Amino acid sequence: MKNKTKKLVIPVLSILILIASLAVMLCDIFIPLNFWTHPVLNFLFCLAIGYGVICISLGFIKTSAWYFFISAVLFGLALVYALMQYITWWIGLIIVGVILVIFAILSIISNGSKTEDIAINKSPDYKNYFQRKEEKEKQEAETQPEKLPEIKSFK
Repeated sequence: MKNKTKKLVIPVLSILILIASLAVMLCDIFIPLNFWTHPVLNFLFCLAIGYGVICISLGFIKTSAWYFFISAVLFGLALVYALMQYITWWIGLIIVGVILVIFAILSIISNGSKTEDIAINKSPDYKNYFQRKEEKEKQEAETQPEKLPEIKSFK
């Protein structure tokens, strides 16, 4: 039963984010709130923020750089839209660039180097170059055929 509830958390949260984003859009359409630029862009802003929060939490839970990357892109798009309502576009892009660098550093700090897990030279069966070369020479010496007699040339 616990496994089923774990599998249902993300889809249920996704549905709730879609419903909340749709509610914000419909409220902006039917009750003129004049909330930023356009109701559809507000819908996309709410989606990006909601899914960005889900992705960053999954990034910490599963320690996956891909979730951090997706959340950085979503938060970046949402922040560009939000900042363009109040400041000039190029200042907003600089701020978003700094935030994307912060996400990259956060991803590196939380995930670290994953190559340590897959490195074969830490396994007990690992053999370095010289050991493999000796084995290859031994194997070649064992499997080398007898030398054939040389045929004399009749000139």
